[in-house]
Amino acid sequence: MKANTYKTRGAFLLPIFLDSLFLLVLLVISIFDSGLSPEAIVLSIIFIPVLYIFLESAVRRTTIGDDGVKIRKLFREKQLLWEHITNVDVMTLHKKVYLLLTTTRGFHALANSHGDFTSLVKDVVRHVDQEKVEEGVRNVIEHPVKRMSDIVSAWVAFVILLGAIVLKIVR
Repeated sequence: MKANTYKTRGAFLLPIFLDSLFLLVLLVISIFDSGLSPEAIVLSIIFIPVLYIFLESAVRRTTIGDDGVKIRKLFREKQLLWEHITNVDVMTLHKKVYLLLTTTRGFHALANSHGDFTSLVKDVVRHVDQEKVEEGVRNVIEHPVKRMSDIVSAWVAFVILLGAIVLKIVR
């Protein structure tokens, strides 16, 4: 059987990339405008985690294959074999859904920020023994939860950063 790979939704990657880029532009403008000012320091403090979120999201891959689940993140990779998975459950916080894979060595969470999260969940359920799958997992398959707040927030940040750049240039 073919392995399926799931990535972070592209609808989130674009605005978070633009946020990172615009923060960098603001930081460069600020440094050239007034040196290492408090504004430049604050922009640096904001830029670093936003860049990390973008890189982590861009690199994140979850591959479901015949042997198990391979989770790739920035600077780390984990392989979960099907026989080591002891329980599959979900945790829902508002519209953020996590697929929890409990193994003999701990648990691993896969968020619904993955593109086609419902297919990812179906793929996992198809590979594990059905007695290991909790009822909530089947509920997520039957009633998918779409999360848009992270995408909307990233676009709002984009508009604010664009406005700040325009104000800096016009000034």
